[in-house]
Parts: sequence; C-alpha cells; structure tokens
Amino acid sequence: MSDLSNFSGLEDIYKEYEPLLSINNSLSSHVNSVVEDRSRESRLELEREYPFDEYEQFRDKYYRIDSIDELPVTDLVTKYSQFCNSAKIPYDNGFWQRQLVGDKTNVVLKEEAEVAKKLLFQKWDEQLKQARLNWELETLNKLRQALLSQLEELLKLFEELTASLDDLGVDPGIWLDLSDGNLTYQDIEQFKQWADYLKNDPMAQEICDLLGRMRDVEKEERLEKTFTTHSVDTWVPDINAKEEIVGIRLSQDIENIIPSELALLADPETSILFDLKFIENQLMTFDMVGLQQQTTEIEVEEEHAYSEDGEQGPMILCIDTSGSMHGRPETIAKAVSLFLATKAREADRPCYLINFSTGITTLDLSGKGGLASLTSFLSKSFRGGTDVAPALLHTLDVMKEDAYKKADVLVISDFIMGSLPEDILSGIEDQREEGSQFYSLVVGSCFMSNRLKTLFDYEWVYNPNSSSITELVNYHQQSGLLEKKEIHHV
Repeated sequence: MSDLSNFSGLEDIYKEYEPLLSINNSLSSHVNSVVEDRSRESRLELEREYPFDEYEQFRDKYYRIDSIDELPVTDLVTKYSQFCNSAKIPYDNGFWQRQLVGDKTNVVLKEEAEVAKKLLFQKWDEQLKQARLNWELETLNKLRQALLSQLEELLKLFEELTASLDDLGVDPGIWLDLSDGNLTYQDIEQFKQWADYLKNDPMAQEICDLLGRMRDVEKEERLEKTFTTHSVDTWVPDINAKEEIVGIRLSQDIENIIPSELALLADPETSILFDLKFIENQLMTFDMVGLQQQTTEIEVEEEHAYSEDGEQGPMILCIDTSGSMHGRPETIAKAVSLFLATKAREADRPCYLINFSTGITTLDLSGKGGLASLTSFLSKSFRGGTDVAPALLHTLDVMKEDAYKKADVLVISDFIMGSLPEDILSGIEDQREEGSQFYSLVVGSCFMSNRLKTLFDYEWVYNPNSSSITELVNYHQQSGLLEKKEIHHV
C-alpha cells in the first residue's frame, strides 16, 4: 500500500515554503504532523472504504472447496458478474454460465466444471488484485491532492500572517507556536484579520504603542556616584636584574667597563692610571638596570546615568464588552487586547483577560490554550450593560495568586458607569502599595475625573469622533494633580 508521507508534490511544497519552515520549527513540526496524521487516516480509510471486500470474502469462502458438487455455482457466477460490473471489468456472462451451470443444449461434465472452476477462481484472484491496486492508486491520488491543497492553504495563510506580525514588530514564533493546542483555519484567518487591521489602522497602532509601554512611563533617569577600583600596570626598576643599558656611571664594575677604559691597560704607563681609577671607584662603566611590572589598584569616583525601570510582571486585562462599546470602541478594545496579549506572551508575562458587562467571563491567555481563548474572545459580539465592579473584584482575587502578584491592570471601557464601592477602592490601594500599577484606556469622552483621581495611575483617553488621544499622567502619584498631554490628533 502506498503512503502519503513521501511523494513529489509534498517535496515541492516543502521547497516552496522552505524559508517560512526554516525559521519556525513549530510550524515545520505541525506540517510534518499533519502529513503523518493524514497518512494514518488514509491507511484506515483504504481499509474501511475498500469496495471489493465482500467479493474477496465470497471468493475466499469457496476457493478451497475441491468438489464442484459442493459449490453453489449459480451464486458463484452471479457474484463474479457483480464484481466485474463493480470493478468495470469486461465480463462474458454466457461463457461462465455454460462452463459451470450449463443450459438446455449443453450438459456440463463434472471434469469440465472442475477445470472451469479453477480457471474462474484464478482469473477472479488476478482481477481482484488489479482492482484493489487501481482503486488504491486512484483513492490515494485524491487524498494526496486534498492534502496538498490543505497544506498550501495552511502555509499560505501562515506566510501572510507572519508578514502581518512582522509589520507589527511581533515575533511570529510567539503565536505560531502550535504546540499548545489545535488551531483551526478559522482561528488563524481571524487572527490574521485582526493583525492586518492593526497594521493598517494608524490610530490603533498609536494606542497599542502607548499601552505597550505601560511600565516605561515610570522610568526615572538619575546620576549615581560610585567608586570603582581600577588596576594600573607600571614598570619599576629591579635592583636584582641588569638587562638594559641606561647610562654611564663611575664604579669598580669591571664586567661592565666601557672599552675606552680598558684601552688604558694596553700601555704600561697608562695602566697605572687605570689602577688608580679602580681604587677610587672612578672607572667609567655601563649603568645596567632591570625592569619589573607592578600592578597598583586605585579607586576612582565615577558618575553613571541610571534608568530605573518598572518590573515587567503579570498583566490583567479588564475589557468592557457591553453594548455601549459596539462599533469603533469594540474594534479598538479587541485590537488592543490582541496586541497586549501578544506582547505579554512574547515577554513570557502571565496574562489574564476578564470580559465584563452585566457579568464577567475570564480567560487565561498564558500557556496552553491561550491562543484559542484569545481567538474565541475576538469572535464574540459586545452586548449588555456595564458593571465594572465584579470585574475589579475578581481582579483583586486573581492578584492574590502567586502567578499574578504585582500585576499590571488595564481597564478598557467607555466608563459609562457609576462609582465604585469603597471596599474595591481600598483593595486597589492595597495592591498599589504591593507594587501593582493600574491603567485605563477610556474609549470615548464620557469619563469621571473624580473616579480617575482615586483609581488609576495613568489614563489614556481616545475619542473616536475626533481621532485624538489624550494622555492623563500620574493622578495618584501627583496627589490629584492632573497632567494632560495631547498625543495625537487627526
């Protein structure tokens, strides 16, 4: 039986998409897994759907019966005729009827019938084998074409998705990691649509860029003085070594005497002068010294510019999915959720999403099934009323878990809602003291300044009507003083 895992069409697919497969091991593994699964399924399908099984069983049932008298020759001829019709094999019904059954004008002798029986079974066996081979080849060809179309569609979709994610500055491998669950083509297509939306909407990009730097707004640069120890190598004289000539000196050092002094010994009259100089240490000799390396440690005061960043911890997204968010606000909320969840996954940050309207729905976007949960959220329509209190109450409970301690919390809403209970405000303040930060994206122009002053550390207000973004910074840290910054206006 042939296999789907090795044929020329598949090799062509691998060659065509080799750049994509080479940079994404998980995708390559997924493609191989698809091929292997389809190969197993094809073998099962060939066994299950084989159309000539009953004819093989019928033939095998009577093949070993020697006596023609024990054979239902009429049924045998009929069954063989049905097989030939099913396999589209030419068949001479009259011939076999005469050879095995006979008629009014022809009486079949037992010996002749025995020979005809053997001939029929032999021919039937050969035709069954050929029919099986032809059917398997035809079926496998259909399965291969279906597999090629499936892989072509999958890889083309991933190629386009990769390009979209690249344009967003997102590592494609983060969301193309298929090891955490089974993605459908619909999931991938929907993910691609949202990635394309982010790529083609400058305003959405602007919002995502701002929110993607949530902890960056806490950066403070300062000069820090420190004492640093440096090692300095110097060369110092070594009295125990004489390696280099550094000058001339007066001494009794006969070994290093200069040639002109030695010349005094050549004449008996001047040799007396040499002896006198020697006695008085007045001979001119080469001054020889050696050098050795010496390491000295010194402390130097230095000033460094120090940037203190907030820790990139867990992230909790509270998304308003009420009916008032329908339209442009809903689109922005989903796009931002996609972007931030992707960035959290890229930074290996635990990410938790809470949908709230009249009730809440929670999704853990970290680990296995995270992508499936996200695509499920992106496919839902927004409806119902707005009540943020249950969402924030659940957020406070989640922040007590070890995985979400010191989490960053982002609330995306139009904030058409009432004030919050004091116990929630108190709980938020307690978490803020533990190191958490609270942010909000107001989609619309209806927000309550009194609430903002006590709830959020940073606020971004997006007005879909004017396509403007206003950044409201440090309500809490500036003791209620509001700093406004117009970020963008179209």
